[in-house]
Amino acid sequence: MILVVEDDPQVARLIALVLQRNGWKCEIVADGQTALRRTKELKPSMIFADLTIKGMGGDQLCAALKSQEETKNIPYIVLSGDRDLAQKARKCGADDYMGKPFEFPDLIRLVDKYAGAESRKAD
Repeated sequence: MILVVEDDPQVARLIALVLQRNGWKCEIVADGQTALRRTKELKPSMIFADLTIKGMGGDQLCAALKSQEETKNIPYIVLSGDRDLAQKARKCGADDYMGKPFEFPDLIRLVDKYAGAESRKAD
C-alpha cells in the first residue's frame, strides 16, 4: 500500500494509475491532516507527497511523520515542481524527492528502491 498525498486530482489519478498498473495498491488523500491520520491507520509501504497541499504542507507533514516513532521509518518521497526541491526535501527529513513533471519509470524506480518486492507480496 502506497499513500499518495496530492491535491491536484489529475496528478493524483495519474500516479495511482501508474502504481496500480505495476501491481501496487494505493490510497489518495488531498491534505496534510488526512495524510497524517491515514499514515497512522494504514502504515503504508511508502508515501509520495506534494509540497504544496492544503492545510499542513508536505514539508510539515514529512517533519511530523519523521518525528514520531511509529511513522519515522516509512519512506517519504517529496513531489514538487519547486526549484529548491532537493533542499526542502533534505530539510524536512524526506528519504528522496522527485521533480514535476516526472517520467513514469522514475516513479517506479523510487517505488522499487523504497517499497521493494517484499511489501508488494504483503498486499
